[in-house]
Amino acid sequence: MRTALFLLVLVACSSRDDTDKHVRYRPRAMLTGTRPQRMRLCPSAVPSAVTTTTETVSGVDVVITSPDPAQRAKIASLSRLQATLGNPRWFMPPHTGMHGGPGAEGFCPIIHANTTVTWEPLAEGVRIHVTARGTEQVTALQRATEARVRALKMMPAS
Repeated sequence: MRTALFLLVLVACSSRDDTDKHVRYRPRAMLTGTRPQRMRLCPSAVPSAVTTTTETVSGVDVVITSPDPAQRAKIASLSRLQATLGNPRWFMPPHTGMHGGPGAEGFCPIIHANTTVTWEPLAEGVRIHVTARGTEQVTALQRATEARVRALKMMPAS
């Protein structure tokens, strides 16, 4: 019980404005893990979601669409959540649905390691803007996002 309370306090007090000086946060595409939570917080994992990317000067735009209006609403809801998460919590284990790990591993193309995430609704889904916090991170972010989107196409449906 004390451990759970300690972790809760630690999460509540964690900074959402981590800067590039934290080398543990790097956008990479280490496609690892067993997906025990089935990517439940990832808008790209919504059934019928189609994910594409476009490189931008400062990062990447991830467009997620669906032909199903109910699934589009879920994609929008998860995109809104993604925009609030901030840098991963390095002290939490990855693949638990608690936004943990260094941001270097995982399957969701919305990468939070040293990025700023915003979103906007589209008629058929959403556009998520993922902006690198430093110009030296832009190419790494773009490559990692592309690798994760390619991997999505090979994964069994959630």
